[in-house]
Amino acid sequence: MDKRLPVRWLSVLVLGLFLLFSGKSWAAEFEPVSYTAYTSLFWLKEAGVPEAAEYARATGKQDLLLTGKIKNFYTLQPVNMLYHEMRYAALNQYIQQNGYTNVLDIACGFSSRGLYMARHGIRFVGAEFPAVAAYGNNYLKKCLTPAERKLASYEAADATDKEQLMAAADLMPGPVCITMDGLMMYLTHEQQASVLQNIKAILQKHGGCYITTDFSARDFVMDASKVVYGEKDARKVYRESAKVYEDIADADFDEKFFANDEEATRFITAQGLKVQRIPLFSQPTTLYSEKGLDKQQLQRLDNMKNAKIVWLITCESKMLAE
Repeated sequence: MDKRLPVRWLSVLVLGLFLLFSGKSWAAEFEPVSYTAYTSLFWLKEAGVPEAAEYARATGKQDLLLTGKIKNFYTLQPVNMLYHEMRYAALNQYIQQNGYTNVLDIACGFSSRGLYMARHGIRFVGAEFPAVAAYGNNYLKKCLTPAERKLASYEAADATDKEQLMAAADLMPGPVCITMDGLMMYLTHEQQASVLQNIKAILQKHGGCYITTDFSARDFVMDASKVVYGEKDARKVYRESAKVYEDIADADFDEKFFANDEEATRFITAQGLKVQRIPLFSQPTTLYSEKGLDKQQLQRLDNMKNAKIVWLITCESKMLAE
């Protein structure tokens, strides 16, 4: 396989996630949209996030994820709900607390972040490959008022294509907060470097920052597993969760992740960017997915909320807009 494969076609690579679970043929079930785009939405809905439930209804799909075909689904469920809600809520909180009015969400899938941001007066642009962008804009129209629709849209943009990403960013005047939930682990280091260079170009032109938990994703899921199941079973649950995606993408996430945080930091700084690690939450935050956790689990979760899992990435300078 060509390792320079554009990111939009990486999404097509994992189109078969639901087909794997359903056992149906690719030809019979193929749709011009990546089924993995629905995955995070499913977990946020399961967690109880209101805008995710609303957005899920707008898709008109009865089953965002065919759970009966996932081995050990009920073991993986509480971990994935926590993980997806924490990264979603943490980035939303940072954006609001730091006064950003523009959000560029790269490879966002069918994220309910567009609803959340529009309803808080923040401009949201979801950068995705064309099929997801077309479907996503239709879903937004079903959920948002005419005034809110002016603040949220999907734009067709490949994360490795500088011109497409810049065109999406240029729709928003002023500093941009760039977000990303769950892309980097699908990319080679060469592709990761390309994406980071494109992000740097946007930050140099517009100002702002890039926030993500992708570079901590392995430890993030592991820690969420520890919250629910304790130290002993965390590694096993992490591997079972990762395998769902690795099988369909023919990937080994452990190979795509950096050996440690120091190695990841060196890689990012080599692209001309600055790195700071910050806590998931800077103020007390209650999650919908906390419901049902016992006292010991909640204590472990409180500790995790203070962990420096978010990567705040900026660049040295901001150029004048051309």
